[in-house]
Amino acid sequence: MKLWVLFLFSLGFTLPTSASGKDFRLYLKPKTIVGAGEIRLSDFTNWKGNWNPVLFQNLQSPKVLTPEQLVDVLNSRYRSETKETGESVSFEVMGKEGILLPKTATVSKKELERSLWKDLKESVEQTIGEEGDLFRLSSEKDSILTISGTKLVWRNTGRTLHGGKRLFPLDFYFEGKMIHSESVPFLIEEKKKAYFTTKEIPAKTVLTEEDVELRSFFTADHNREYVEESPVGKTALGALASDTTIEKKQVRTLHTIERGQEVQLVYTTGNLFLKIKTRALASGNKGDEIPVLNLASQKIIKARVQNEGICLLEEI
Repeated sequence: MKLWVLFLFSLGFTLPTSASGKDFRLYLKPKTIVGAGEIRLSDFTNWKGNWNPVLFQNLQSPKVLTPEQLVDVLNSRYRSETKETGESVSFEVMGKEGILLPKTATVSKKELERSLWKDLKESVEQTIGEEGDLFRLSSEKDSILTISGTKLVWRNTGRTLHGGKRLFPLDFYFEGKMIHSESVPFLIEEKKKAYFTTKEIPAKTVLTEEDVELRSFFTADHNREYVEESPVGKTALGALASDTTIEKKQVRTLHTIERGQEVQLVYTTGNLFLKIKTRALASGNKGDEIPVLNLASQKIIKARVQNEGICLLEEI
């Protein structure tokens, strides 16, 4: 007796959910992405039965299905394709409406880039010129599969453009309605001008014209602040590698002696050695001539910067 109960119990799980043995109930999915070739009943419903007919082949555009349409097709197909005879068979399809989306058309990398650039030129408020003038973009996908028979529209491309990685939403329209959307990743590069090092620069080096040169380049890094004005005379705060862009945080205007700093003014002639306390009235680097104030006499004297905190008096 127990074996018969177990057998009947297991048999119930091998059949589709149904109100009775031949009254089948299934759910129509609202949206299903399909490929080329055969589309079976289980591809766009929750059908689990052994009978799983091919209902469509090689769709070339989206296919809208109502529950009523699907019921009519299933009732007639089941009777004609199965050997069951003499019994009433009916299907009940739950859900409002379903749509099959054949993703079989291919859009290339170049087509994506041209399409997006055309849209950006119309939506971005700033001047971006032609592609490659001030900006350039590249799709991070070699191609994408799109839904056959739909119109592709870029959404929310924004009013400004700057370098970096960005996802652009691409909407698929069919008969005037948006039926699907997905994001496409792009790399945006913007053209900038900055100073590059022409050789390796040790830390604490005061930059000269031979150490740097101004260049144009494309970058996807929007957050870095590069030196756009001549850094000649500024000090490298750390070592700078050769042929690299100089960032604002890497250099600063520093001097061996800063304006307002107390300075030892030194004078030597023969065996005579004098030291005088003075205050720098201007900033200067080693070898520069700057004015200093004699703190005792309050007279202004010209002196040459020798080292940190030390100036040389060359003439009296």
